[in-house]
Amino acid sequence: MKTVTVIVELQGQPLEFTLDCDTRKWLPVEAATRGLLHEGEFPLIASEGGKRYELYSDGTFNDVEL
Repeated sequence: MKTVTVIVELQGQPLEFTLDCDTRKWLPVEAATRGLLHEGEFPLIASEGGKRYELYSDGTFNDVEL
């Protein structure tokens, strides 16, 4: 299982997410983060390792090469 950890800044606060590259699902590193996320804030955007990640409200993500 390959995972990537990314940080998204939301309302001036850094939030950390783990991305499972096999299932294409994301999870917040801290469970309390889920309560901070609202439908209108998606997609969340992060860049890591030469890729741009878009995290969607349904718990999935997509990536593209930069």
